[in-house]
Amino acid sequence: MTANIGAKKIKELRRIIDWRGTTLRRSILVLFIFSVTLAVLTIDFLPDRLTGIKIGKPSPKTVKASRNVEFTDFEKTNALRREAASHVQKVYTRDWVVEARVTDSIHKFFGLVRQVRANQALTPEAKLDLLIKQADPSFNKSVLGIMLIIPDNDLNAVESKVVSQIDQLYRDQITPENIDKKKNEFREAINSLTDNENEKSIITEVGTVFLKPNYFYDERSTERLRAEAAAGVAPIVVSKQKGEIVIREGEIVTSTQIKILKELGLMQRGVDITRLAGLALFALITFFAFSLYLYNYQRKIYDSDRLISVLAIIFITTVLVAKFVGPFYSFYLIPVGAAAMLTVLLFNVELAVLMVLVISLFSGLIAGQNYQYVLYGLLTGIFAIHAIYHIRHRTDLVLAGTWVTLATAILALLTTLLSSPDWFEILRNLGWGLLGGISTAVLTAGALPFLEKLSGITTDIKLVELSYANQPLLRELMMKAPGTYNHSVMAGNLAESAAEAIGANPLLARVGAYYHDIGKVKRPLFFVENQIGGENPHDHTNPNLSCLIITSHVKEGVELAKKHRLPKEIVNIINEHHGTSIVAYFYHKAKENIVKEVVSEEDFRYSGQRPRTKEAALVMLADSVEAAARTITKPSPSRIEQLIRRIVQNKLDDGQLSESNLTLNDIETIIKSFSQVLSSLYHTRIEYPASATSQARSLATHGNLNK
Repeated sequence: MTANIGAKKIKELRRIIDWRGTTLRRSILVLFIFSVTLAVLTIDFLPDRLTGIKIGKPSPKTVKASRNVEFTDFEKTNALRREAASHVQKVYTRDWVVEARVTDSIHKFFGLVRQVRANQALTPEAKLDLLIKQADPSFNKSVLGIMLIIPDNDLNAVESKVVSQIDQLYRDQITPENIDKKKNEFREAINSLTDNENEKSIITEVGTVFLKPNYFYDERSTERLRAEAAAGVAPIVVSKQKGEIVIREGEIVTSTQIKILKELGLMQRGVDITRLAGLALFALITFFAFSLYLYNYQRKIYDSDRLISVLAIIFITTVLVAKFVGPFYSFYLIPVGAAAMLTVLLFNVELAVLMVLVISLFSGLIAGQNYQYVLYGLLTGIFAIHAIYHIRHRTDLVLAGTWVTLATAILALLTTLLSSPDWFEILRNLGWGLLGGISTAVLTAGALPFLEKLSGITTDIKLVELSYANQPLLRELMMKAPGTYNHSVMAGNLAESAAEAIGANPLLARVGAYYHDIGKVKRPLFFVENQIGGENPHDHTNPNLSCLIITSHVKEGVELAKKHRLPKEIVNIINEHHGTSIVAYFYHKAKENIVKEVVSEEDFRYSGQRPRTKEAALVMLADSVEAAARTITKPSPSRIEQLIRRIVQNKLDDGQLSESNLTLNDIETIIKSFSQVLSSLYHTRIEYPASATSQARSLATHGNLNK
């Protein structure tokens, strides 16, 4: 019982999870692409557990940088800045008032001495006491006593000498820090000035008492200069390239090497969650934005797993080259140009521009957040898009590759000059740019056929190749059914002109018209354009059999196209160029021959698919119009336009254009384009009398102008 319940649960789970469902496949595909991209971005940040590495000890192993790393050694930088600041001398600001104030104080002091000396009412002892009391307390009393008894002339001379020596001393910088030193210098100068001991004592005492600093410490200016000196020290930047040796086995480990290992994440046991989360978020947002663009503006690609896979191959391959080639050689080898050219050839210009932007951002991130390579990638990709845009032949890839090579070399040179390098680096990067351009051209030419086959995309280059007359099927059609071949070429001209007018793919319309009737090579004589005056085999054939022969050329054409591996778009045009139209001539002939039985209209219709693209619808209309235009009598622009309108209206009424996405405005434009082309072809045509037989043959083949 339990086993049955378990089996039932498994069946229900299988039913819920449809492994073949589009949503699940798409989710798995996108998850795979995202995982690969994230792994490429984060593989360098996974820890490599290093043990036994300590500062001052020999390293037990040789360690290489696992990725590009560049950081500022703040410890060394700050030490150098502190040293630079310490060498800045203190700033002192001069006080110009001090000197005058000191001189005035000296004169006032000598004036006080004279006043006391002139007081006759006081005894010598009282005068000394009064002078001591009124003078500066630091004065030596014995010196004051000498000043009271020396002659007036000597006192005046001493005063002049003190002021003179003070003036000379103030020519230097006197600060609170060096005031004592300056006083000593003053004493030594006085010793050599005079031999009179009394004068020496007085001058020395007065000068040292009244001498004051004239320069004072300017803290604000000093700190500003120290800050400027510290700022003038450039940061100590430590950098290592991926694969470069950080430390060799047996080498004494330094603090700088430990810092490099820590920056690489090699000294920690855990994972750098913050950095990994940032990279994952960046990749997630990029993928989400890319998906939104595809969903809103490139829905055909968004709905195709195969096309998304091709985009993924281009993107992942480019990113892998950036990851595993750029760090070891040069990031100028990243094939952004090849990715751009392949995207243009396989998809369109708009998607190529977005692809270039995304790849350039990822390349800059992989290169250690070096936006020099982002700029290089963007400019290279845009130039590659321009060079490849109008390519129609594979040989033109050589010319486009030459232009891209020249552009990559110049761009490598320009982006290198932005970083102020030396001449060796300039020449080296110029060489890498040339090599990158050459590899871009080689990769594009080599990868294009593989991606064409993988994606099932038919490029314009492939279509041009299929339009060459030396193609096996076209050559066989030309040899076995020349009338059909000429008709196909004419139909191709009509379809191409109309496609240009309505904005469809002119090249696809023209090449599709070339191949739409290749099934007629099986029985070419059953189609009137190949009956060069001979007997019409339908004259002696049952209408049902004739209808079967006529309609079978579609199925046989599809088989031939698949056998020769023509693109799916061409196969679809072959299958759809008659849609489910009725072969009216044989239908009416059968009704005339079989009176009693009911003839089913469905038995006389083509069994193909109605046109599902504008190009297929254009081939259908061009096929019918070109065939019918051959039978018109007295062709004129008005008659030609009437014929075209009647044929188009018949197709509309029969519902053959209901799935083609053609608008009424498109249909009117098609009619005018067909009229213009056919009028230019038939306006000088000489009218020949038409026989009943030729008209019958035409109807037998085209069926009420439905060819």
